[in-house]
Amino acid sequence: MERGSETVSLARVSPMVERDRPGGTRLSTLKAAVALLHPGPSLLVTACFVAAAAAARHRLPDPLTALRLVGIMLPIQFAIGALNDLCDRDLDRLFKPEKPIASGVLSPGVAGAAALVGFAVALGMAATFPLPTLPLAAACAAAGIGYDLGLKRGALSWLPYWVGFACLPLTAGAAVQQLSPRVAIAAPPLALALALSLQLANALPDIEGDRQGGAGGLAVRLGSAWSRRLSLGMAALVGIGATLAAPTLGQPVPVVVLGALPLVAVAAVLALRPHPRPFPLLAPAVGILTAVWLLALP
Repeated sequence: MERGSETVSLARVSPMVERDRPGGTRLSTLKAAVALLHPGPSLLVTACFVAAAAAARHRLPDPLTALRLVGIMLPIQFAIGALNDLCDRDLDRLFKPEKPIASGVLSPGVAGAAALVGFAVALGMAATFPLPTLPLAAACAAAGIGYDLGLKRGALSWLPYWVGFACLPLTAGAAVQQLSPRVAIAAPPLALALALSLQLANALPDIEGDRQGGAGGLAVRLGSAWSRRLSLGMAALVGIGATLAAPTLGQPVPVVVLGALPLVAVAAVLALRPHPRPFPLLAPAVGILTAVWLLALP
């Protein structure tokens, strides 16, 4: 407990140290604001969303439509990231004191406002597209909100990932009026395996902190070794499953194989040479497979 108190104290003092340096406060605030929005995952998911819309129509959207699509998914992802840091601020003060709210650089009110604005902008933009774009976008947002507000700390920590992954291509297809029945049927089972893989990979570095903080997410329940095995196994299964299902879906098998290879290869390498943070390595490979799989649909 004394260690935690010391960490919190240092976190509270650090912004004052920054103020002693010319321009320190402004720079640290800017960096914290960017970090609050989790730009890496947010941009990756948004790129996959626009790619899914392009794949649904088998051509790139015009610049205005692409910008409007970004206006749906990017604010949702920014809002989920801000809400995540807001909900985790007490635990972060103990285990991740460098994070924007835990360090005291940004206030909880700023994070709450960012989340509200992000969700409002996203749903407002989704309302400008044909139905059922708005309810599907709302389902994406609800999945992220549910995860942040507590599902990530329970046995159903994988469920928001599943809903989000399944809804992403459906929302993209609806937005460009190309909602394919094949995607609606095939996306949920593939999304389930991806959800388990990426959720466990994302939770791996935080297992010990979550356990000490009283969280009971799937990764905490499984432990590090089994979480890693299941994450990598599910990633490989998605690549193999997508390839095997290609003939049934009318996809060219060699194209799907090319899309699946990076994910299977990354999973194999991580199994042979374990990495403490597998998520940043798995996520881009998942994005490649998702884009190729959608483009390969007839």
